[in-house]
Amino acid sequence: MEHVSVLLNEAIEMLDVKKNGIYVDCTLGRGGHSSEILKRCPEGHLYCFDMDRQAIEESRPRLEKIGTNFTCVHAPFEKLGSVLDAYHIKQVDGILMDLGVSSPQFDDGKRGFSYREDARLDMRMDQEAPLTAYEVVNTYPLEALIEVFSTYGEEPFSYKIAKQIVMEREKAPIETTFQLVEVI
Repeated sequence: MEHVSVLLNEAIEMLDVKKNGIYVDCTLGRGGHSSEILKRCPEGHLYCFDMDRQAIEESRPRLEKIGTNFTCVHAPFEKLGSVLDAYHIKQVDGILMDLGVSSPQFDDGKRGFSYREDARLDMRMDQEAPLTAYEVVNTYPLEALIEVFSTYGEEPFSYKIAKQIVMEREKAPIETTFQLVEVI
């Protein structure tokens, strides 16, 4: 299935790309926005960030068809300042962040995000990160689970869900996405 970038034309229009500008795509994903930026800045440079090495590897050939004036960075966008400092970049002409969900990660059942396929709980944006959803669900104390669901999921039933998870994991570990759905 081909990934379609959301609001591609609108985002690129608002970015007003200069042919010799320096741009940052903080969420490379499958390279839709980055491709359009790169087409418009043949004399500039594009820095593309993503936590998902698979996304970078899938996007790189797409970008290479357009030009070589880009740098892919395997890091979260919160490292933007330190990475640009390392490249001696003091100013950029534009920054793009597509903060939506990355559908290719949900489409790959093995990543443990999807509830359409039963898979081991993983849910890591960065496949090299050590902490998985399995560890969170099966080892975090009740209070920490409540905080995760409340803060990151804005879940109004955080306590009830966390309590149910703690009760169920006392019987056996919650290992898969379908098991987690059943508990919730």
